[in-house]
Amino acid sequence: GRRILQLLTEEAELLLSKTFPQTITEMDMLLKKSLSRPDLVKAPLDIPVPDPAKEEAKCKKREEKEATEGMKDKDSDKEDKEDTEGPPCGPICCNKHVEQSLKEVKPQINTLKEKLNTVSMWMQLQIPKIEDGNNFGVAVQEKVFELLTATRTKIEAFQTQISKYYSERGDAVAKASKQPHVGDYRQLVHELDQYQDFELRLVVLEIATH
Repeated sequence: GRRILQLLTEEAELLLSKTFPQTITEMDMLLKKSLSRPDLVKAPLDIPVPDPAKEEAKCKKREEKEATEGMKDKDSDKEDKEDTEGPPCGPICCNKHVEQSLKEVKPQINTLKEKLNTVSMWMQLQIPKIEDGNNFGVAVQEKVFELLTATRTKIEAFQTQISKYYSERGDAVAKASKQPHVGDYRQLVHELDQYQDFELRLVVLEIATH
């Protein structure tokens, strides 16, 4: 038991004296470099806007063909086609700026979360040692533990937000490609990108200032 506590203490002291300050410095550098250009977030959405005249001509041609060939299995064929076909514009890429920023930040916050767990465990083991007649020390330690827990909670919330971003953006892109004439779906994609970039900068700022 003592040996495990000693090893844990050594690791925690190393984290507090070197690793965490280094992480804060790296986060600060990210804010000043790759995360300092919110103007790059709005990437072009490669979904062409349909020409009304061409769309009308295509619609008429399709109606004439259906009238000639008959209406047999029209509805089921249409549904099958919609399920299997991709958008007429071809593959639609993710937002490269947001993707690159996430690639730089995710490893940092994943590692930080693990290290915070180590320090939290170490601090919990230290509390009984200072309880006897040292209420001020206990209060300080509990406050630090509270800050560690809050930071870890923010990291976990951000990790959940990443998955939510991709899911919601995928839905918005799918709608924009199926109904390219609806400008709101296009704008929704840009809004999601901007919100994710804001959340990314916010979590890095909070970690850097703690």
